[in-house]
This record gives sequence, structure tokens and C-alpha cells, in this order.
Amino acid sequence: MKIAEMNSVALSVPLKRPFLAPRQEFRERINPVLVQLKTEEGLEAFGLAFTTGDRRVKSLKASIDDLKEIVIGQDIFRWAEAWQKLWGATRHMGHQGYGIYALSAIDTALWCLQAKALNMPLARLLGGYREEVPAYASHLLFRNWSLDELQKDAASLVEQGFRVMKMNMGDKPAKVELERIKAVREAVGEDIGIMIDVNWAWTVSQTIQMGHELERYNVYWLEDPLVSDDPDDLAQVAHALDMPVAAGETFCHKYGFRPLLEKKSADILIVDLQRAGGVTEWMKIATMADAWNLPVASHLFPDFSMHLMAAIPNGLILEYMPWWDAIYQEPPQVKDGYIKIPDKPGLGLELDPEAIKRYQMK
Repeated sequence: MKIAEMNSVALSVPLKRPFLAPRQEFRERINPVLVQLKTEEGLEAFGLAFTTGDRRVKSLKASIDDLKEIVIGQDIFRWAEAWQKLWGATRHMGHQGYGIYALSAIDTALWCLQAKALNMPLARLLGGYREEVPAYASHLLFRNWSLDELQKDAASLVEQGFRVMKMNMGDKPAKVELERIKAVREAVGEDIGIMIDVNWAWTVSQTIQMGHELERYNVYWLEDPLVSDDPDDLAQVAHALDMPVAAGETFCHKYGFRPLLEKKSADILIVDLQRAGGVTEWMKIATMADAWNLPVASHLFPDFSMHLMAAIPNGLILEYMPWWDAIYQEPPQVKDGYIKIPDKPGLGLELDPEAIKRYQMK
């Protein structure tokens, strides 16, 4: 079964609640690029990459379109061959940034095609370890929220059934940051997990000092604390703190993750589907982590990542970030802190043609 057609569609999807991202970037829109593949028999599936900013998305789409000649005629069941071809073809782009994003989106679409062709959910094709995965709320509690907004949103997430949620830090004095987590802890009680995402803002000494203060609030994990994002520096932090340190979302492919494992730089690996290198490489990284007895958490892409997390024994928790839910007829939903894997072939989600038309960039 071979690929006959490949098309890409760049979208601009408005966020329901704009937020302040790292480097003081105010995000109002998200820009997915759909990669749609069709076999000679008429079977269709899609993958996805994304960026932020209506101008940046043009470069991402161009990077994907550059690989079309590699994809056409590819046997969908020869996934190792396909990945190696894409890896070689993106060497000139570099195996970070849009080059790896493009590879990942195509690789993911190929895996969804395989699952559809075999009439099984992607999670089952990849391993089928479980049928639902725990999920945490990552779409609220940002830096620009007031104390009142933090408490109201945190309480509402508990009412929705979330047992774990993430809040952001990194742009305020230590005293203010501690007041903010105190407010969230008071709003949700002691039984709810609170993650802290610093988004690469602190030094090693700042992180260790703040880490010891944060441990009083029973933090679920401390994520990406260091401005350096260096494996050696992360190892210093991980060894100094009692709370779990989570890192990895900016690291690409298995070669990038290797030093994190060797240096014991994190207690939990966060693996991003599009930076990792698609489904093929994500699964290899998860297996590497398993060999070091480390759990894996997903980064973004809950629509695809739920299948990956359900396929592996060392999957810890899924990041629920519903940025582009609007493109689906029935997007994945969290119920009582879990997402149930659709019992349908492939991804199990159907695109909404009207939404695609509405958000498509001209």
C-alpha cells in the first residue's frame, strides 16, 4: 500500500484565552499545519505540526512541502525505511527546528495510515498497554493570571475532574511566585497535584533555592527550570532537590535525549512529538527511558500523544492542551482525570471540514 498524494494546509486558530508565554510573547493564535496523506487505494490519514505566529507558519509549511517527493510512492508499512529517508532528506535543514517538525508530521501521518489499514486504533498498533491515560490540565494558570483568576480557574479544574494541573512561573520575584502557588494550593486542597513550569528562566542556584521553598507545597514536578537547559546543569538541580525534576520537551530525537539519561538530568522525561521525530522516534525515546527506569510524559498534541502514552508501560501522564480542538468534529475529552482512547481505526478523530475552511490561511 503506497502513498499517492500528499497535501498540507496551514491554519490560524484563535485561542479562547490568550496568554503570556516565555520571553514576554503574548499568544493569541496557534498555527497548526495539517499533513494529509492518501494511498493509491484511497485510504486517508493526517499528521500535524505547529508553530505560533501567522508569518512563521509559512516557513513550517514550506519545510513540509519540500519533502513531498520523498513521500510519494512510499510503502506505508515500511516505516523504518520511510523515517530514514526523511531523516536523510532533512539533513540539509538540520535535525532541530522546522526540519524535524516536518519529518515528525509526515511520520505521524504514516503511522495513522498503518493503523487505519489494519483496522485498529494507533495505540493498539503501538503496544496497546492500556485503554485510557491520566491527563493533567495545562491550558490555564498562566503568568498573566491574577491571584483571583488563578484561584477561580484552579478550583474550576478540580470541579471538571482534573486531579493534576500545571501553573507557570519564572517572570516574577521569588516572594510573588511563592504567593501565587500558595493561592493555588489553598484553592485546590492538598490532594491535587500542582506542577510548576518555569520555561527556562532561572539559574542553577536560583532553581535550587526556589526548589527548596516550593517543596513545602508538595509540588508534583518542577519543569524546565534552567535558562541553560543544559544536561549537566539540570543534573545538579535534579540531584539537589527532593521533588521530581521534569525536562526534555526542547530536546530532539534519541541522540538529544541520550545525555539527559546518561547524566541523570531529570526524574521524568517530557517528550514532544514534533521535536522528537514523530511516532517512530517518540517510541524509541520512551523505550530508552524505560531502560533507565524513568517515566515519560507527553508534551502538547493530546490528540496524538494519548495513543503514544496508552501504548507504553512507563507512560506517566498526558498533557491536556486543547489549543486546536476546534478543527475536530469530536475532540478528545478528559473525564475524571482520564482520556479514553477512541476504539476506532487510526487516530479515531475526524476533522471538521467547515472549521478547516474557516481557519485556513490564504
